[in-house]
Amino acid sequence: MSVSTDHTSMPSDAITVKTSRDPGWYDPVCLDNSQGAPNMKSAHISQRTVSMPRGRRFAVLLVLSWPLLGLIGCGTIPRNPVPLEQMDQAQVPGLPGIRSYATDFSKDFQKDFVQSVRDEPPGLYPLNADGTKPYSLLILSGGGEKGAFGAGFLNGWTQAGTRPMFKGVTGISTGALIAPFAFLGPDYDETLRALFTTSSRKDIIKRRLSADSLSNSRPLATLIAQYVTEDVIQKVAAEHARGRRLYIGTTNMDAQRLVVWNMGAIARSNHPDSLALFRKIMLASASIPVFMPPVMFEVEVGGKRYDELHADGGTVSQMFFIGTTMDPASARKELGFKAGGTKLYIIRNDQSDPVPNQVERKLADILPRTIDTVMKAQSQGDITRIYILTNANDIDFNYVEVPKSYVKKEKGMFNTNEMRRLFALGLEAGAAKSPWRKQPYLWKRYEKMKRAARK
Repeated sequence: MSVSTDHTSMPSDAITVKTSRDPGWYDPVCLDNSQGAPNMKSAHISQRTVSMPRGRRFAVLLVLSWPLLGLIGCGTIPRNPVPLEQMDQAQVPGLPGIRSYATDFSKDFQKDFVQSVRDEPPGLYPLNADGTKPYSLLILSGGGEKGAFGAGFLNGWTQAGTRPMFKGVTGISTGALIAPFAFLGPDYDETLRALFTTSSRKDIIKRRLSADSLSNSRPLATLIAQYVTEDVIQKVAAEHARGRRLYIGTTNMDAQRLVVWNMGAIARSNHPDSLALFRKIMLASASIPVFMPPVMFEVEVGGKRYDELHADGGTVSQMFFIGTTMDPASARKELGFKAGGTKLYIIRNDQSDPVPNQVERKLADILPRTIDTVMKAQSQGDITRIYILTNANDIDFNYVEVPKSYVKKEKGMFNTNEMRRLFALGLEAGAAKSPWRKQPYLWKRYEKMKRAARK
């Protein structure tokens, strides 16, 4: 979930930072990899209260928290990281080939994609008359509470009667929470509605300052477990067997790289921990660094066990397509169909276009404005990169985002009323006749520059 930088993101006049250890306080950063009992060896430190004026943003909390980090009872959490020279070789024990760095070519992913086409039942994606495949692909971006827009959009798209069955779905951050249900289709529209219109901040995080985060994410882990059941991953596995693909992105904090997980392969693996791993990946993809604790994964290199820290996929990219994990051209050649016929749809769960505003000369405005500007620039770059890739592969590009008209009205991150407003906006947009943009903002500016240069 990408960091919200709305002026109203601080819900109260004061933030209580509880750093004392007591058996009733669940702190996931002080737990072992199995999320077991709390580490009671930590020192006891008194409760502190940091007073802040109402209306300050979460970004200010990040700055003010730094001096407190040295006071945390946990100190540094012991871990066993992968040696630097072996980071590219790490695999999940018992599940080789189910993930890849987004910037690496993966023989496993390439082979899996080719197999996916061969697994398609007759008539699911029949060849067009011109020898192309009528695929539809969906990309779901990060955006925190604004994921409610994407959930609403999918519901509206269903109502419009034009929503396709996607060959592939990718999700990052809040998009990772939507992705499995978008992948499974309209039968899960009500699940998305419930997830994004009945949840609130208390269902996502619990504020507790600790050694590696400002809050703990047990509520979000519980929420994911409530909706991502054994039945859900069995259905994901069944769709994977029919040639459809679901991918989620997380950030490997050690390697500073985006990791793409083949969620359908995990679901279909029959591994005893497949459900737990599926949920854990979704949690990691939605865990904002610093604000929420990173998620630890056990990995293996050369028969030895290590751990990796993973966090919000939006740390590296606000959205992703296939990166360089596979080569579509060589796959098409092997399978005997032509480029073209494929449609790509991007749902950006936020606003990417610049929004002019008069920034006051004070930290409470400058810092969050900086974060918002950086995230918008990252998002524009991601969308433009995907646009160039789609052009190179003769893929029809379609893009939608939270409308500029949306301005947050109520205080608090993950505010239920705001998420309901966003869901309604998405529902309206999804049901519209032509909601899609055909070019990203930066490309339109580039085309405008070229036209001006020719005059």
